[in-house]
Amino acid sequence: MGCYEQEQNAIAAGTGKRGDAARAYFVELDEQISEEASCLKHRPDYSDTLFAPEHDDIYQEFCRYIDQPEPRFFDTVENPLSIEGYTAADIYRIMLGSNPRIVALDGGAVYSMLVRLRDQPELAKKVLNFRPTCYQNGCGNTYRPTGESLPPAARLTSA
Repeated sequence: MGCYEQEQNAIAAGTGKRGDAARAYFVELDEQISEEASCLKHRPDYSDTLFAPEHDDIYQEFCRYIDQPEPRFFDTVENPLSIEGYTAADIYRIMLGSNPRIVALDGGAVYSMLVRLRDQPELAKKVLNFRPTCYQNGCGNTYRPTGESLPPAARLTSA
């Protein structure tokens, strides 16, 4: 019996509520976060999105993802949902591969994007197609027009 079924049984018995399996997963993740990174323990309220009854199919798949042994992989979930042509594995690959600022994604973020694809497909597709250009245009660099205070090899030369 998986965590979804256990949660449903607990709800029927009056000892649980929808989203308990996911909340236990988030506690497990948060226990692995170091003290220095403890500010990352903030979680959004998924009550109206991932945990919502109208997205039960997505939540069931999320629970199948949680049920996997560590390390968990999105592309090993059996019979993955495809919403607007995207699976959870696709979303994971796209989001991590296209934005170097994202260093890690948890299941909540990935499956929430599936919900967003269902509810707001145009917005979700814009997010998935986003490519940061800041690094390409050098906006993270300190602009020094004269080359002063740069090491000699990095100074601008005039042609």
